[in-house]
Amino acid sequence: MAAARLHIDLDALVANWRMIQRRVEPAYAAAVVKADAYGLGAKQVATALQRAGCSRFYVAWPQEGASLRRDLGPAPDILVFHGPTPDTLDLFQMYNLQPVLNHLDQIELWLSANVSPRPAALHVDTGMNRLGVPESHWATAARLFPKPTRLVSHLACGDETSPHNAAQLERFQRARTLWPGIPASLSATGGSYLGKDYQCGEVRPGIALYGGGPAPAEGSAPHTVVTLTASILQVRDAKKGETAGYGCTWTAEADAQLATIGLGYADGYLRSASNTAHVVVQGQKRPIVGRVSMDLIIVDITGLSVSPGDEIEVLGPNMPLSEVAGAMDTIDYEILTRLGARLERRYSGGE
Repeated sequence: MAAARLHIDLDALVANWRMIQRRVEPAYAAAVVKADAYGLGAKQVATALQRAGCSRFYVAWPQEGASLRRDLGPAPDILVFHGPTPDTLDLFQMYNLQPVLNHLDQIELWLSANVSPRPAALHVDTGMNRLGVPESHWATAARLFPKPTRLVSHLACGDETSPHNAAQLERFQRARTLWPGIPASLSATGGSYLGKDYQCGEVRPGIALYGGGPAPAEGSAPHTVVTLTASILQVRDAKKGETAGYGCTWTAEADAQLATIGLGYADGYLRSASNTAHVVVQGQKRPIVGRVSMDLIIVDITGLSVSPGDEIEVLGPNMPLSEVAGAMDTIDYEILTRLGARLERRYSGGE
């Protein structure tokens, strides 16, 4: 019997990138493939996107950038959000990576480490208070590093209707006056849906590429990219009043039939789905009962005719990312990035 399977539709992923690119033109849609392309495989994802014409990628760490360079070759731009440290400078040089410089010390490190100027982007903080040069240091940063490859910032509430978005846009426009003529990049997936003012010269879609994120107010939502299925290991009867799973957190209100499937929190399916989430069995949404355990989940299949070996849909076109994330009280980003290494991954398309 097969382990749980993760099917990744690279054609759908490429279609999502092309859809975003059409939406934001003349801005450019650079692909965010950090965290192993949100858990889906950076090599496979980025290779498919490169074949489709994407030539700019963002990762979080230089080690991710080095691996991606080995996969993609010398052509694309690869930018590293976290920027350099003294012990990673050699990776930037060896693999021709562009850092995103986040504070004055990183700017000075980058300038001192390179005899001749080498390209780098600059991140200015516009109100998130996470990474980026704070406004009190903008003037110094502009004097030290007047010609970055692009000026980057990040919206705190880009996937919401929030007054913070307009406030950050105003600060970003103010920052741009200190770096006149420099290409600008403010928005990730959610911000790219807010209109032309937020798209600037570049957007950085991540979650939308993989089929998730907020739905745009206009136009099509992203295509489904990921389908997770698991096999039924055992079918059993439970009498009224009997319990199921660790802690006896579910009690049968009537005679029921239960199926145990081969998937659990060791595969990245969060324990918070216990007694709240659903899966799709023979086209019907059926509830998870009892606690999600390390390797197993119990599903109420009362009234259905199923057998060990039958596959059920845990995540996919009939069980969307957003719905699964809501049942787990989390976000679709976390669902994807937690999908475990022991899942059997299968790719289609992308040629």
